[in-house]
Amino acid sequence: MKSISKPLTDVTRGRIVTAWANALGVPPDDIRQDEWVFVERADLSAVVVVRVDGVGLVAAPAMILDQLRDVSREVLLDADALASMLPDADPIGSADLLFAERSPRSSPSSVIAARPLNLATMRAGVSAAEWDESGIEETERQWVALDPAGDPAAVAGFSRWRSELAQMGVLAAPQYRGAGLGYAAAAAATDAALGAGLIAQWRSRQGNQASRGLAQRLGYTQLGVQAAVALNG
Repeated sequence: MKSISKPLTDVTRGRIVTAWANALGVPPDDIRQDEWVFVERADLSAVVVVRVDGVGLVAAPAMILDQLRDVSREVLLDADALASMLPDADPIGSADLLFAERSPRSSPSSVIAARPLNLATMRAGVSAAEWDESGIEETERQWVALDPAGDPAAVAGFSRWRSELAQMGVLAAPQYRGAGLGYAAAAAATDAALGAGLIAQWRSRQGNQASRGLAQRLGYTQLGVQAAVALNG
């Protein structure tokens, strides 16, 4: 299925930027298009960098923040490069941020609201790392796509984040990847999130082409990048 990413309206883009600014503690009046804002966060033991719709946001403890002001924007958005230049730091990762404000095309596959047994079945069929990266554990509502025998083959869900956004999670069983069942589950979850008045947000680890490709087939459009580094000192 080819990409059907769709442009986002100006209103939606504004809501997304505001949500991320609020998350990082950036006052709305400080936001400027094509500029970067550095905000001191004494409560963080990490550096969090986001560039979304042309706005750059950096949140970190004061002692680290001053070191970051003259760092190139390319390094700021590369968790590995950023961690290498900071003392006692480990990369958490860099991710593409994609968003949707319109429902995806429907799928003919059977999709139902997930039950605890469905989630247990899905979790048992993948590695701990795959389960963690999917984000399913953090979602509040989930849907499963069923295989021809009626067994769960893929699961997707979302949780409300910062009142405006729905953070999505999706996972397909290894034997069903590429069969369209991950699409079916994610389409149902996305449709429900949009029906709740939220903007769907898809975070795809950079390098995970399968995740990014699925998001684009669902109609998600990339609007930003996020990088995070853990500070161990």
